[in-house]
Amino acid sequence: MTNRNPIALYVDHDIDEWSLAPAILENRGFSLRTSKSALNAMELVSKQGFDVVIIDDNLPDMTGVQLAQEIRAVEPSATIVLLPGRPHVLATEVAFVDVDIVKGSLLDTIIETVQDLLRSPNLTPERAA
Repeated sequence: MTNRNPIALYVDHDIDEWSLAPAILENRGFSLRTSKSALNAMELVSKQGFDVVIIDDNLPDMTGVQLAQEIRAVEPSATIVLLPGRPHVLATEVAFVDVDIVKGSLLDTIIETVQDLLRSPNLTPERAA
């Protein structure tokens, strides 16, 4: 990663409820875009490269896992973080993500995990939380 701020996309249909997460990401030095739908997120990904994409699993137009698969096809180097609402996600569901963190986890945990992944781009996919 270069010395520029990492570029992040935060995808969550309840972005207003989770407004702290984007604010904290920006405060930690991320250049941030947000999206409330998978289709809008795909438009953004096709127009701009992202270092990290943080995806809620419960989107109105497709699951976060489906979106991760679509993003991985067009942006294979992006770090993808899935925020499922349940603690036990099947391995087949996370095959396209770098890490899954239960959405109710502390925001600092989510953000520190993202920062760790960006510092170690060759990290093998693993589960956190």
